[in-house]
Amino acid sequence: MVDHHTHLAPDDDALDEAVLSVETITAHVAAAMDRGLDAVCVTEHVYRFRVAKPAWQHPYWQGQAEWDIDAYWEALAEAKEIGFPLRIGIECDWLPEHQDVLVDALAGRPWDVILGSIHWVHEGAVDYDLYSAFDVIEPDALWRGYVDRYARAALSGQFDVMTHADLPKSFGPLPAPAVLEQAYDDIADALAEAGCCAEISTAGLRKAAREIYPGPGLLARLCARGVPVVLSSDAHEPENVGFAFDQARRAAAEAGYSEVMEFSGRDRRAVPLG
Repeated sequence: MVDHHTHLAPDDDALDEAVLSVETITAHVAAAMDRGLDAVCVTEHVYRFRVAKPAWQHPYWQGQAEWDIDAYWEALAEAKEIGFPLRIGIECDWLPEHQDVLVDALAGRPWDVILGSIHWVHEGAVDYDLYSAFDVIEPDALWRGYVDRYARAALSGQFDVMTHADLPKSFGPLPAPAVLEQAYDDIADALAEAGCCAEISTAGLRKAAREIYPGPGLLARLCARGVPVVLSSDAHEPENVGFAFDQARRAAAEAGYSEVMEFSGRDRRAVPLG
């Protein structure tokens, strides 16, 4: 098994030489091995890097985009070259007005996997309390806006895996039941049409929802439509690499899955769920 979604440090920490050191990478790899995984994929947020700064207008994101994507790539590539069981990936947002900047930022590198994410809706954050979209948008409209961006991202063909499909559930009120059911259908339909993977992420268990992303209702729809899945922790510290993958596998099986995907060189292969 491979953990397809991890970070070397918390989002507000520096991505400096210490974080990109062999010692830090070793800690993440060792955690994966301790959990019985075959490999770990590091997928830093593209918004952390200077090359993506022109895409971000909000002051928070402008302040985040301070780090060097070349240093990130080189640190992981060197570790991989000497035999670390690593996959090199990146987590990329969908920004309709500035997506060309992000596409250019990712170009020219042999990524193992590119994750697509929605963290921002109507000038507010879906998953960050300081600039929360829930403070300015009522839940029905927020979920509709989130799903619209999620579906367009999946259908863009730019991403191998779409992440944390029902992310807003951990950061604010749920919408009306009919809106939520439609959201689940629209997400599942878009992923199926795109042939794009979804992730089963145990990060939701560490958030307010205390539930895997996606929850059972959405995960069952994904399986019914033939959407392939990968396993992910969204770890930002070594101790969360491979977190609760027994629960992730159980959720997948209960939804009807018998296999998960693993990525390398942006090619995917199926492995038994086990």
